[in-house]
Amino acid sequence: MNKLYVWQNHGLFIGHLPDISEHRLGSAALCLGIDKPFRLLESESNVWQECWSVLVPPGCLNELQLGGAIMAILFLEPESPDYSAIQNAMLEGEWQCLYHLAHEAEVLAALRDAWERQPDAATIHDLVDRLIIPKPAAEERQQPLDHRIQRVIRLMKEDLTHSYSMTELAEYVNLSPTRLVHLFKEEVGVPIRRFRQWHRMRVVAALVAKGDTLTDAALGAGFADSSHFSRAFRNMFGITPSSVFGRTANVQIVIA
Repeated sequence: MNKLYVWQNHGLFIGHLPDISEHRLGSAALCLGIDKPFRLLESESNVWQECWSVLVPPGCLNELQLGGAIMAILFLEPESPDYSAIQNAMLEGEWQCLYHLAHEAEVLAALRDAWERQPDAATIHDLVDRLIIPKPAAEERQQPLDHRIQRVIRLMKEDLTHSYSMTELAEYVNLSPTRLVHLFKEEVGVPIRRFRQWHRMRVVAALVAKGDTLTDAALGAGFADSSHFSRAFRNMFGITPSSVFGRTANVQIVIA
């Protein structure tokens, strides 16, 4: 069975997905082909790259040809130290994306075993924390975000369904709206609206896991209606919501 695990600071999908059309995530994503390589096209390149592992940065326009591969996709908060640690563990990259995880063979072997055994969420979390995310050396540790951006992120996460205006957020940290927009993108890597939308997608997954219909979950997460959610989902993930939430998708959502 395909599974989507959602934790506080990251999420992990393991299973089959259709090919993923052009999209921009609101998070970083470490994509791994568990049983065979896949292909990725970056927006700034005309060359498809075949790989077993790739780290896609937040907001990077890209598309994926999966060719039926069993995929593991680790979603990483763009402001988290985990993202910085994995960046330092990638060995290659000429454009925005980074390729070839340093301990790729070991990680893929563990993921193949996890796919076959279907362990519980605690075991999967341990695998992610212990094996996939390397512990950074002291000199590689990420510098904390600007304290004003940290405050804005905390405020938005407290109530993702509340649509704070840019003026309200800027006044909260004594910045002009223009300065806040620029500083947020500089510090986090994605525009503030995409960051908020990304977290609303997490709320949708949590509500569906609790038994809500997809429409009710989308409304509960702050989307205007199901059409708004569907457009936003395709733009962010490059697939339709039914690819994850539909009955034929056979995806179990685990909120840990």
